[in-house]
Amino acid sequence: MALPIVKSFPTVGVIVYLPAYATTINVTLPAPPAISSMPAVPIGFHPFRVVANIKFVDTKDPKKTSFVFSAPVEIHVQYTDSDLNIATAAYRDLTLGYWDGTRWLRYTDTTHQFKLVPATPPATGGWGIVKVLKWIDPPHAWGT
Repeated sequence: MALPIVKSFPTVGVIVYLPAYATTINVTLPAPPAISSMPAVPIGFHPFRVVANIKFVDTKDPKKTSFVFSAPVEIHVQYTDSDLNIATAAYRDLTLGYWDGTRWLRYTDTTHQFKLVPATPPATGGWGIVKVLKWIDPPHAWGT
């Protein structure tokens, strides 16, 4: 089995693992939009910190930014102890969400295999990990 292609962005705490066959896909992190331009709905995901605007671009067709993968892309997004404290103060679970162009949606364990993995020691935060088969170029945020 071929090893994944790893794209690491340590200054923003994002690591992307692309399937080995995705050699023509470039991953960039343009500046994310302001959270105020993407309002939350009362009963949905409540973002409090936009962390990344992960963009995939096909190097053979730069206009292509939407993808369907035959093997999942795994994305790791770092969270901080401050993120955990905000969620705890709201009496809600910390979760990772994405903007679908019209609203914020949560990554879920059933659809995206979302999980939180604490760092060692856990007081330094950890990682939110998701696996996706479809990509639509969304901004990502920590929220509840």
